[in-house]
Amino acid sequence: MNCDPRRRDQRRDDVRIDVSSLAKDNTEHPIMERRKFVIGLGALASGTAAAVGTGAFSSVTATRDIDVEVADDSSAYLGLRGAGGANSDYVTEDGTDETLTIDLSSSNDDVAGGGEGVNPNAVTQIDDLFEISNQGAQEVSVSLTKDGDNADLVSFYSANEAYDGDSLSGDGVTLGTGETTTVSLEIDTRDADVGDGDELLDTVTFNADA
Repeated sequence: MNCDPRRRDQRRDDVRIDVSSLAKDNTEHPIMERRKFVIGLGALASGTAAAVGTGAFSSVTATRDIDVEVADDSSAYLGLRGAGGANSDYVTEDGTDETLTIDLSSSNDDVAGGGEGVNPNAVTQIDDLFEISNQGAQEVSVSLTKDGDNADLVSFYSANEAYDGDSLSGDGVTLGTGETTTVSLEIDTRDADVGDGDELLDTVTFNADA
């Protein structure tokens, strides 16, 4: 079959023209869609606000650094520190290092007069021993739980509640941001089966709930 050479060239030109047209104008071509999507991902990775539709992904997992340090009692979010004043000798660790310690035992050499504990069948009250401060960013309710052989004989009261209001073992006290309350101590050994050397209280755990 004989063909006009000029006709064959024209057909090649037609093919080349058609391919060029697809590359430039047909945005529905799968290759072009894939290239556009890759460009969109690159824009997101570089931090620019690329236009990606809402719900374009089903799950994202990202790792971020979190820096948390243990603070001493006085500078933590729930600050615990000795109140100072007349009864400061009973507080042997005032919270400025690691621990707030109240010591009514014979090992506390700071107590003047040589007292070595509380009386049996008596009520002992020690005012304004330490302070609790809310140093966080929101209001909290502060309460406490106690552990010891006779922990039920020991009560802690916040300011304005001592000694006939609610103790911190009950409803606790609400502290707004930056607020502080002073805590007093009561030990009631009346009708209790305790004697010389018996442990009253070992540890106290403070709970702060927003």
